[in-house]
Amino acid sequence: MTPTAIGIDGYRHGWVAARLSDGGITWATAVVPAIADLLPQDAVVAVDMPIGLRDEGLRDCDQLARDHLPGAASRVFTTPPRRVLELGLAAPNDEAQALSVRLTGQGVARQALGLASRILALDAVLAADPALTVIEVHPELSFAAMAGQVLERKKSAPGVGQRMAALLGWRDDVASALGSAPPDVPVDDALDALAALWSAVRWRDGVARTLPAETRTQPFIAI
Repeated sequence: MTPTAIGIDGYRHGWVAARLSDGGITWATAVVPAIADLLPQDAVVAVDMPIGLRDEGLRDCDQLARDHLPGAASRVFTTPPRRVLELGLAAPNDEAQALSVRLTGQGVARQALGLASRILALDAVLAADPALTVIEVHPELSFAAMAGQVLERKKSAPGVGQRMAALLGWRDDVASALGSAPPDVPVDDALDALAALWSAVRWRDGVARTLPAETRTQPFIAI
C-alpha cells in the first residue's frame, strides 16, 4: 500500500497539515506542542520548519535555498544554532545577538527567534522517534519548482493566483480541497501546506531533489 503523504505548515494557532491518501486530500491541525499528533509512523511527512540544528555555525541548506530564489532570497531565514533558539524571544535581545555572533559570526533575526518554540518542538519529537519519515521543505522552493519560476509574494493576489495555478497543474482537486480546509487557517498557509504535500509526494516517490545534494551528514531541504 502506498504510504500516506502529509505536508505541514505553521499558522497562527499552531500547525496545519494537508494529508493525501486514497480518499484524496484531508486536513488536520494541532497546537505547537502537539506536533507529534500530525506525524504518524506510516506516513511520509514534509514540514516547513528547520530540521537538523547546529551547535555552532550556519546551515548550508539555508544559503542554498536563498540562491535558488533570485529576487526573493529574504523569504528564507537563517536557522540559528540550538543554544540561540533555546534563548528564544524571552531573552533580552542583546543576549541573543551576542550569543549568535559568538556561534555564527552574525546576529539573529527576530523572525527566527519567534519560531524557536516550533523548531524546538519538532526537534524534540524527531529526536525521540528517529524512525519517523519527516523531511524539511520550503514552500517557496516547492512552488518555484512547480511553476518553473519564483512567484509573487504569497499574500498578494497575483501570488495566490500563481500558487493555485501551479497546484492545479499537479492535482485538479486542489480547489475543492481548499474548500474543506479548517476555517481558521489563512489561505496562504493552506497553500503552503499543499506545497509541502507536493514535496512529500515527490520524496515518497523517489523523485525529489535536495539542497544540498549530499544529505547523509548535514541538514537538507527537499524539493
